[in-house]
Amino acid sequence: MCGLIELTKKPAQKVEKTLDLQVPLELGTFRCYKPVQIVMNDGQANNVIKAMWQFLLENKSGEWKASKYTSFNSRWYEGKGFKKSFTKAYRETRCLIPASGFVEGMNKVYHLLKPVDESPIYFGGLFKQWGEPENPVYSASMITIPPHNKLADIHKKAMPLMIPESDLSMWLDPDFTNTDAFSHLMRTQLRQGFDAVNIKNLKTLEAVGEHLQIMPD
Repeated sequence: MCGLIELTKKPAQKVEKTLDLQVPLELGTFRCYKPVQIVMNDGQANNVIKAMWQFLLENKSGEWKASKYTSFNSRWYEGKGFKKSFTKAYRETRCLIPASGFVEGMNKVYHLLKPVDESPIYFGGLFKQWGEPENPVYSASMITIPPHNKLADIHKKAMPLMIPESDLSMWLDPDFTNTDAFSHLMRTQLRQGFDAVNIKNLKTLEAVGEHLQIMPD
């Protein structure tokens, strides 16, 4: 399951323009169980905030830390939907996790995937607010959906949800709670073509194999 993403300059600038963000996005590599930047809408504008990339937190000695029940992914099951712990957030607190690439792995073999046309990826996510309103702490998870057969050799259990530009406004709208309208998004589909390359490890993301072109549906 996707637990590492990167964001580079050109895709980040496209995200900032598309979502009318008033602050620049941070560039770099972001890993699960660490802070990640998300885009949410407060009812007036889209905002960039930092969240812990793990959905459930608990207060331990005055500090918000990962719950033992936490997950960095929120899995959507075909015919069943989300587990109960994610349904309220799916209705009310959806977010986007912007990226230019992501890592998937299986049997300790990892691949870095990037859109062929260098366009940004808008991962669909859920977030929660913890603590006092005047000093909030945020957590987030990335939604995963059933796997795609084109990615079976890279990761065959699930794939991350990627929101097309045409659905970004509806996805971020905090007043839009009719989740049936998102059913088409939850169907397994590759809307972008990807370049995938085997990487040496999760620290450097150094390419060590040939590039594989994965065509969109």
